[in-house]
Amino acid sequence: MEQETLQQLLDRIRSSYGQLSPAQKLVAAYVVENSYQIPFLSITKLANNIGVSDSSVIKFCEQMGYAKFAAFKKKFSGHVRSELVMSNKLSAGNPAASEDPVSAGMEEDLASIRATLTDPANRQALEKLLPMLKKARHIYVTGGRASGYMAGILANALRYLGLKTHAVEFGVGDYWDQLSMAAPEDLVIAISMPRYTAQVVEALRLLHQAGVPIALITDTGLSAAHSYADPVFHCSVTSGYYFPCYAGCLSMISAICRAAGTNLKEDAARHISTLETQLLDQGIFL
Repeated sequence: MEQETLQQLLDRIRSSYGQLSPAQKLVAAYVVENSYQIPFLSITKLANNIGVSDSSVIKFCEQMGYAKFAAFKKKFSGHVRSELVMSNKLSAGNPAASEDPVSAGMEEDLASIRATLTDPANRQALEKLLPMLKKARHIYVTGGRASGYMAGILANALRYLGLKTHAVEFGVGDYWDQLSMAAPEDLVIAISMPRYTAQVVEALRLLHQAGVPIALITDTGLSAAHSYADPVFHCSVTSGYYFPCYAGCLSMISAICRAAGTNLKEDAARHISTLETQLLDQGIFL
């Protein structure tokens, strides 16, 4: 386990979640969602935060292949001085209780963006996604509730670059009709932020069974859709307010679109030029 990276450990926790006991599932969820706090917690403090016994934490560590909590904790300690931990600390305050909610919100957004865009695993996922975008016959982008609006932004940007992209939205019974068109030579990109929409997760399960390539943009938690997708982007949504912070996710979407445009080069430039001329001719813009 010494050679295992922190990201590999987190991915292994996600993939083994279904085989854990109820108490160990609570530990897994807390560890994944609060990974950058682990170096600062004793085993008793961690257990108290979760609401389980010290022995449940020890059994979870053993289940993950670590004989002692100290060895498990050491895997997280290497990130103590990293930008990710500093970002996490920035977002520790509660904006709702702040005398200056604008400044607090700015710090929370910046922390979310830093944590998301400096994650090495997201850079690796981006390298894997770019050829998939270029190869796909059609690209279907979907998400539920708030994630659906972000899916629309991504779909619109990819279409603007000349990729055959369809935003799959929820309608009266036609959600399944739209996604049923996806085939193994296509690509589905799903955005699934907490709380996870059941229909989206079920659709990804069926698409995965059918051999359709899936890319997932989700939070750092235990998304039920995680096992159906490759690549997976993890976005920090830590917030002290009443709903998740989506700044990291939106920045990740922007980074994907920038990279896709650079990768497509002349094809994207040519399509954008033609499209802009058509939009001007049709009086779309003032």
